[in-house]
Amino acid sequence: RALGYDLFGQHRVAVVRPPNDGVDATEGFFHAVRRAARDTGVASLQVARDGAVVVLCRADSDWPRFFEAIECQASGGGSWLAVGGRCQRPSDFPRSHREARLAQRLQLAAGSGGDHVVVFDDLGLCRILLSIEETSDIEELVRESLGPLLDYDAARGSTMLATLGAYLECGGNYDGAAHALAIHRNTLKYRLKRISELSGHELSKPDVRFNLQLAIRAWQSLGALRSAPLR
Repeated sequence: RALGYDLFGQHRVAVVRPPNDGVDATEGFFHAVRRAARDTGVASLQVARDGAVVVLCRADSDWPRFFEAIECQASGGGSWLAVGGRCQRPSDFPRSHREARLAQRLQLAAGSGGDHVVVFDDLGLCRILLSIEETSDIEELVRESLGPLLDYDAARGSTMLATLGAYLECGGNYDGAAHALAIHRNTLKYRLKRISELSGHELSKPDVRFNLQLAIRAWQSLGALRSAPLR
């Protein structure tokens, strides 16, 4: 209030993380986010917290435009923007902040194949998965569908699960998945054949692809929930 900021308008909390996961936001990155917020008119307050920049924004801000401005101001590129749910009052800010951090964990779990701008409200089924406190049923689903691939990757340091995830996210399109993974189309076909052999799943069947994609989303959600406790 002393700064003349209306805390009772509709807001969302956004979390902006620097390009390299595990590297804390520098003072330079903080000011790059501040300038981007000013230039795009998101009417924000910001603070450095937990290695990222937390931003209080207008609820209906243009998130892709805000992200592009951050990339321009930061110069390096490759940062991550996650946005929590809508806030009606200041007491909603912690919940929106938690949602933004959960969404960002899913971003980072997806790695290079994930979106660099994500809004919690747009996560669909993952919103439900992230809200579940008892995770045993999710763990069982993951093991039933992905167990052999998880064990294979763990034993050999391979990327079979990431390959399958990229293929499914691209709607079964070979060229799109190969491009996302930066591998040759024939390499992708070989890996998918091996994935089918290891898992016992016929990837040409739509219902199988749907269930596997659900299991991968559940696995990513588990990873987000198992991270350091949210404050």
